[in-house]
Amino acid sequence: MRKILLLVVVCLGLNYAHAQSKLGLKFSPAISSNRTSLVDSLYDVEPFNSPVKFSIGLIYDHELTETYYFSTGIIFVPKYVGFQVSEEQDQPTANYTKNNQEEYRLNYLQIPLSLKLFTNEFQPDARIFFQVGMAPEIKVFSEPVEEDYDLIEEFKNVDATILFGTGVEYRAGVNTTLFAGFTYQRGLANVIKTETFGFQEELYIRNTLVSLDIGIKF
Repeated sequence: MRKILLLVVVCLGLNYAHAQSKLGLKFSPAISSNRTSLVDSLYDVEPFNSPVKFSIGLIYDHELTETYYFSTGIIFVPKYVGFQVSEEQDQPTANYTKNNQEEYRLNYLQIPLSLKLFTNEFQPDARIFFQVGMAPEIKVFSEPVEEDYDLIEEFKNVDATILFGTGVEYRAGVNTTLFAGFTYQRGLANVIKTETFGFQEELYIRNTLVSLDIGIKF
């Protein structure tokens, strides 16, 4: 994992030498939630809670044409998994007699791979952009919020999301650009590797992030 991250950093540094390249920092408060899926005649699992998380990272935009840019970077992205297990009604064979709420913290390093489309300036030095792509993620940390939360024994080491975004860029100086926007990220993979409850079918949990992005590029 360290070799992959080092290679990404070196590539960003080499490409930054080109005039078309922009390197910057991004800070994003985000609402983290998850989507659950379970086919089980005894139990029902529903998402629980949607806390605010804060991500930060390095971004890199490379000009392909005057209005199209390839965008990538390295972003530290904390996420949240929270759910509630309850018995299905009229199921006397269920062995769980009360609602069970469990919460977990997950931290990822994300490498977004996306395309940005810029409009013409709608006022001097300001233009709108639209962004679409995907983002492979490497898990660097996970833990239960409480020590007795043990339904999920282990999370998968990798994840991937599709992302859609829009925002505004403003050129504040010759080499300085400010930007702000919104991004929607939808997880594609089940984040659970091992669970201990023993459901009839596999429990699926996928992450969702909606973020406000604020940053600066040089």
